[in-house]
Amino acid sequence: MSNPKFLLSLFLALCVPLLCLRAQSPAEMEARLRKPETTKKDKMTLYHELAKKYLSSNPSKAATYAYNASNLATELGEKRIEAEALYLSGQASLAARRPTDAAERFEAAWQSGRNYGLTSVVVGSLEQLRGLAERKNNLTDALRWSVEEINYLKKAAGTGGASGNPRLEARLADLQSENQRLRGRLQELTGQSEAFASRFNETEARLQQVQEQTQEVLTQKEVELSLISQEKQQLDSVARFKSSLVDNLTKEQLATRVIQEQQEKELQEKKAALAEAELARQESEALRNILALVGAFSLVIALLFYLRFRAKKRTANELMRSKAQIEVEQERSNKLLLNILPAAIAEELKVKSKVAAQKYDQASVMFVDFTGFTNLSERLSAEQLVQELDHCFSNFDRIIGKYRIEKIKTIGDAYLCASGLTDRNDNPADIIRAGLEMQDFLLELKAIRQSQGLPFFEARIGIHTGPVVAGVVGQTKFAYDIWGDTVNIAARMEQSCDPGRVNVSDDAYQLARYTFEWQHRGKVAAKNKGMLDMYYAVGFKQY
Repeated sequence: MSNPKFLLSLFLALCVPLLCLRAQSPAEMEARLRKPETTKKDKMTLYHELAKKYLSSNPSKAATYAYNASNLATELGEKRIEAEALYLSGQASLAARRPTDAAERFEAAWQSGRNYGLTSVVVGSLEQLRGLAERKNNLTDALRWSVEEINYLKKAAGTGGASGNPRLEARLADLQSENQRLRGRLQELTGQSEAFASRFNETEARLQQVQEQTQEVLTQKEVELSLISQEKQQLDSVARFKSSLVDNLTKEQLATRVIQEQQEKELQEKKAALAEAELARQESEALRNILALVGAFSLVIALLFYLRFRAKKRTANELMRSKAQIEVEQERSNKLLLNILPAAIAEELKVKSKVAAQKYDQASVMFVDFTGFTNLSERLSAEQLVQELDHCFSNFDRIIGKYRIEKIKTIGDAYLCASGLTDRNDNPADIIRAGLEMQDFLLELKAIRQSQGLPFFEARIGIHTGPVVAGVVGQTKFAYDIWGDTVNIAARMEQSCDPGRVNVSDDAYQLARYTFEWQHRGKVAAKNKGMLDMYYAVGFKQY
């Protein structure tokens, strides 16, 4: 039986902060936003609550706060709050009479809610988008959003359609009626546009005829003006020619005298320049002979010093290159060793040349295995298959690297990792968080591959916490591995999991139950282990 006092204290610890936040005034909440110690998660919650409070009194401010909350939710991985905040920002923008911003926020909320199965956000966003398009008299977009909502509701109802759900049947009927109404209006407008186009074409033809007649008159006038201009140019040319004949008689005589005087002056200047150049040549030749002797002697001395300097520098460079090459090779060896072994194990191996096996009483083990891998490998070439596996495993490595989780090995399409080993990160919350992020990554990759018409991976993830033995085996190719019944149970958790989910054993659940939302599966049969309690980790607990 659970302790009533414990349950009451837990309820107060979880609910009182949220109630206090809701009881605060907007000014107090805005003051908290400006405090440096306020965390990003608290800021996200404050932005969201402020947007709700300002929605009716100051919609412009509410739109800004809601949009800030959605950005922080995206950064923190809070998918539901991201979609709800985008929808709230769209409502506030609409109330602030900014329909363009509202349409942009509603479309972003629709995409986010669609990716994560938030039906209320998706349906509300599609209705708002349809209404905005119809108010702008953009019946094509309004019809498109109406069809999108009908298709989404049909898909949400499952393969059996809307049968058995009266509210959904009524909603679909209303949408289909609205769809027919929009189609009728669009056809009516299309017919009116065709009649208007016919009248416009007739008017344009008449206008073209008038323009052609006007152009003929203008062309005739231009020809007459051109003839008059040509006659004027001929008269001007004759007048200029007669004037130039009179002027050239005196100008040619003056020009001849000036040229003769200029030539005599240039000849005298050239003679003086040649005499000065000869004197300077004789002086420079004598100076050049003296400098050549001094330069030759200096060059010999400098060459001797240079050869000695080069010899010393060559020796020093060879020593530095050798040292640098040794350091590079040592760094490369260390990186290769750290890619294979944990840092503490690698250091012990370098010092002692061997590693003793270690027992860890509380380690968390996670198995990841792709479903339908054989069928998928038949649809992809060998190169494409290896590229897809490398892309997935590289992102898995990135995710576990954030939570101090050791990658143990990959076996074909399976991925094995563990926490609580050398760095004693023995709480399973981090490895469960990593498993949820892996499934989020695969879900996003699935959406991309489906839009490209390409095959995609889905995976099962199993997690168990318990004692393991870890050590290094082999002498030439080192392999760090773990053994024990904990590893076997983690494998059974993965085998009993549905694709796209994270299946957690009862031992791991007891240590992390207050951190996540759970779906209890009850006791499930596991190969060679009997009936075991299993839990699906649904997401982070919302406070």
